Amino acid sequence: MINPLKTPKEFRMNQLNRQKFMNMFNDMLNDRGNNNSQRQFVTETKGDEVDFATQQKEQVLHHRLDQRNVFFLRKVAQAKQKILDGTYGLCEDCGCDINQKRLLARPTATLCIDCQEEKERGESALIGKRRDLKDKKFEEMDPDSHLRAEPKFTKVKDIGFDSVVGDM
Repeated sequence: MINPLKTPKEFRMNQLNRQKFMNMFNDMLNDRGNNNSQRQFVTETKGDEVDFATQQKEQVLHHRLDQRNVFFLRKVAQAKQKILDGTYGLCEDCGCDINQKRLLARPTATLCIDCQEEKERGESALIGKRRDLKDKKFEEMDPDSHLRAEPKFTKVKDIGFDSVVGDM
């Protein structure tokens, strides 16, 4: 969606900046590749149950890290393609230039800061609605909800000694 208040600037990244970002992305790819080749999975099952559980947790963690790495590598590849296409540094929503400081901080950014903040506000609202729906469904699905004790006292001094000890 193009924001009529923002118009794309005619500025396009010059050749030097494009080359700097391309080199940065190539370095990122090389660093990630080296880190992956150095990681080795331990598949031995020697030890007790605690050792085995620890190994399983480590494997799950490594799997998650690998998934994040693949996601990041895809974003880097997309950014490199945008450099080649001449569209790197342009917001995908409004078409404006993405601030160079933002690109240096987050080189794979595809949205300007305004569009990114707007997107995050929408996601926050959606998460809040989902959480509310989830809580409501949980209450509807809980067959023992009528068995929950309702608090009768709001302060400790409201509890009379006789109600706690009873007749002796």
